Amino acid sequence: MKLRSNLYVLVVAALVPMLVFAVVAAQLLLRHERQTMEREAIGRARAAMSAIDAHVRASIAALETLAGSKNLESGDVRAFHAESQRVLRTQPAWVNIGLISSTKLQLADAVYAFGRPGEPARDDASLAAALRGQVGIGDVVAGTAVRSPTARIRVPAMVGGEVRYVLSAPLNLKTLTEILQAQQVPEDWAITLVDRERQIIVRTPAVPAGTPEVDGFREAVERQPEGWFHGRTLERRETYTAYVTSALSGWVLGIAIPDATVEADARHAFIIMSLGVLVAVAIGALLSWLIDRRVSR
Repeated sequence: MKLRSNLYVLVVAALVPMLVFAVVAAQLLLRHERQTMEREAIGRARAAMSAIDAHVRASIAALETLAGSKNLESGDVRAFHAESQRVLRTQPAWVNIGLISSTKLQLADAVYAFGRPGEPARDDASLAAALRGQVGIGDVVAGTAVRSPTARIRVPAMVGGEVRYVLSAPLNLKTLTEILQAQQVPEDWAITLVDRERQIIVRTPAVPAGTPEVDGFREAVERQPEGWFHGRTLERRETYTAYVTSALSGWVLGIAIPDATVEADARHAFIIMSLGVLVAVAIGALLSWLIDRRVSR
């Protein structure tokens, strides 16, 4: 009986280091898989944000060209309104072209006939930037002409070295959504574009524009402008999210990946290692029993 006990102790003593090694190896593999997925996901987020930035830059360039209109230089608002309607028909990325005076009065909207009574323009940081002579890229808000929440690009129209008008182009969210869909992320992933206030501009799966992002996303972006964190989506699914911040707009793009996807390979390896340890224990126990039986005979 004593011999049998000693044999079992010997087997256990031989297998314990193997078990410890398997656990440590699984943890290292899991960490490596997460780091690999993090690098790849952040790379995809950067590529997607580059596509968004290119879209925004194209809109800025087109608006700046329109801001140099001779009609604005001469102060002919009616003629500019007709010109803006022609331009809008060639710009599916916009849902309107608004003309705002330096006193923040909405002078014209391409989606309406000329002569509609002017309203005070919605005052926000992007309008303030344009009135200072800078390009303004806005957050998600509803406007005076386009009531649905969207983000706007605003550029100043300079006359005589001063800002006389501001051109405003509310973005077509369908076009932004198509840019996200072009990234071809798996169906169980989520890709989201949010503004500086961490309100959703567009997202797949879709949610209404202006929906606040989850607190975990907000907190991660406040800690650093680019990174990777573990949290939950709006659907309360456990995910790892890679995110990047645009230097152009201040918008943030995040790609949320189910945690099961990130940890799948490491979990499979851990299961295989665990099965190997169990097989080794069984073989060791069987050998101990056989040796004990032979010695007893």
